[in-house]
Amino acid sequence: MAVNALNNALYNTNYLFGNQSKKQDSIAKLWSNFNSMQANATGALAGINEVNANLKSLLDSYDAAKSTFNTEFAENMTALGKSAAQIKVYDFGGVAKEGAITVTDNTDDKGNVTTTTTYSKDLQAAIKTVEDFVGDYNDSISFFKDNASVSKRVENLARVFGDTTYRSNAYESIGLVTNSDGSFSINEEKLANAIVNNPDKVSRILGKEGLAGKADAHINFANSQADKLFPTADSMLGDQLKTASVYTGKAYNAMTNYANMGNLLNMMF
Repeated sequence: MAVNALNNALYNTNYLFGNQSKKQDSIAKLWSNFNSMQANATGALAGINEVNANLKSLLDSYDAAKSTFNTEFAENMTALGKSAAQIKVYDFGGVAKEGAITVTDNTDDKGNVTTTTTYSKDLQAAIKTVEDFVGDYNDSISFFKDNASVSKRVENLARVFGDTTYRSNAYESIGLVTNSDGSFSINEEKLANAIVNNPDKVSRILGKEGLAGKADAHINFANSQADKLFPTADSMLGDQLKTASVYTGKAYNAMTNYANMGNLLNMMF
């Protein structure tokens, strides 16, 4: 009805002031151009919606990756901090008691001898405390090593935590074998004997002046830059994010408004 009313008004005006047929043709062209522009706008809107969907998916993936990284980082640093604190105050000397290690030989009917080594509950607890600490330290090394490609800061932390080989002889003397990546394997028998026979040495190598102290320093260093370890969305996604932003939000609305105004002016003049 609006179109008919407009046509009628123009028809009456043209009747008084101009050629009716020519003016009606102009109106028809105007509406044809308008409908064509509207169709183009609809197609552009569909494209922009696809860009928005892809951008949202991209940012959702980034947010999920960042959240996972930050969660694992916090869990590793917290676990290692707790086990290091236990090692620093652990009384290995209290475990070094007579009978902490019992070796028993059993001979079967055929004369075969089987040797059984038994550890006291206190010694078992001491070994478990060391194993937990070493396990947490190994987990931290693995975390930073596995995520070294995320950023230069994470790559540097992988080197910091993995820098244990320089004391490999000391660690090995109490049953901790240093692997090529800086992680440890435990020789339980050697560790048990070191705890029982030389607990002060074990405390010195593993305690606040040793590996646990180093772990604390590494944790503090890592936590001091926790908010900078995972790169920003802009630096990680780069041109993809910048390109998408051109076609979204207020910038897109302004651009289409200017374009539509320009099209109308072109048609009118």
